[in-house]
Amino acid sequence: MEEAMINAKDQETSPQIKLMAMKKTYIPVESSEQKREIEDDQMVADPNEMSLQDIFESEFHCSENMMLICEYHNKICSNDSLIDLRPNSIFTKQLLSNILVPYLEELDNRIESLIPSNIHNFLMKFFGQNLTGSDWNDKIDDLQCSDKNDHLMASTIRILRRTLPIFIMAFSQGPNNPLLNLTALKRTHLNEFVHPCLQVSLWYISSINYEFGEITTNNDLQEYADGLGYLDKYRLVYMEGLRPNDKDEKVADASKLSKNLQNIFLSVVNDNVKCGRRIPKPLAIFGGQSFLTRIHLQFMDYCGGGKFRLNEVDNANLPCDFTEMGDFVFFYECIIKWALLAREVKEAFEV
Repeated sequence: MEEAMINAKDQETSPQIKLMAMKKTYIPVESSEQKREIEDDQMVADPNEMSLQDIFESEFHCSENMMLICEYHNKICSNDSLIDLRPNSIFTKQLLSNILVPYLEELDNRIESLIPSNIHNFLMKFFGQNLTGSDWNDKIDDLQCSDKNDHLMASTIRILRRTLPIFIMAFSQGPNNPLLNLTALKRTHLNEFVHPCLQVSLWYISSINYEFGEITTNNDLQEYADGLGYLDKYRLVYMEGLRPNDKDEKVADASKLSKNLQNIFLSVVNDNVKCGRRIPKPLAIFGGQSFLTRIHLQFMDYCGGGKFRLNEVDNANLPCDFTEMGDFVFFYECIIKWALLAREVKEAFEV
């Protein structure tokens, strides 16, 4: 029933919805060079109506690999507005390897390059230590950034200092460690461990205000999200979590996530067009899911032809005891990469 309601809503808010048109305009400036620059970047609302394609197509360019994927998607899913390129999606499994592999390599090169070697080496060294619970607390207290001009290193250390103690406290409880109890309700699992890490990372790295709990999505279906992130008034992050053993909910949440990401994207575009502001480039919306002790962090953007694409930034296991301290390297890098991509969008709003 819920999926049927979502599909009905999608028909109202598909990428083909009518949006206010955008056109180039001149603004009085002193030099012709400045005038040309503003002509390229400044777009304002026009009373005519156009589709999402009309707004984006003139300035959109995608790689050859992505063009091949779009062509294949049009053949088998022509009526679907979303190209789901997450690793386990039905569409990804149908793609020919000679089309999929080059694209994944292209995406992987972009995402993995986000983590500088000094950050990776620091995390490897820090979490490679063999320490007791009290020793870990001391090490966390001693964390400092020697280079105050290294914003990402300073942010990483702030993230560890704010979030790692809650894990050390849980691990130190031995058999009463709440992370060893997978029958716990999703809200306890997410609110105590996952959401605080997302909240702190998004704030320190990309200045996005992330709220969590059961938050209304403000649509006609009265749906709720487990986490939402805002840049000023713009909603850029949507997070779903589920009970650890509820596989049916996993499928439903995946569908709900992808549809809501599209709706959020369209809402940002609509708002900018109505107010005469240019559309930020790049523009992407960020999503995530938590299932069992694994988090999957994603982003969705426009890929041409009236279609969106949904990619996974990374996924990582949530460490559950002291024997898994090394997994924190991948856990924190996963979140940091996601936050860094969000920062690119945040900076595009500021141009």
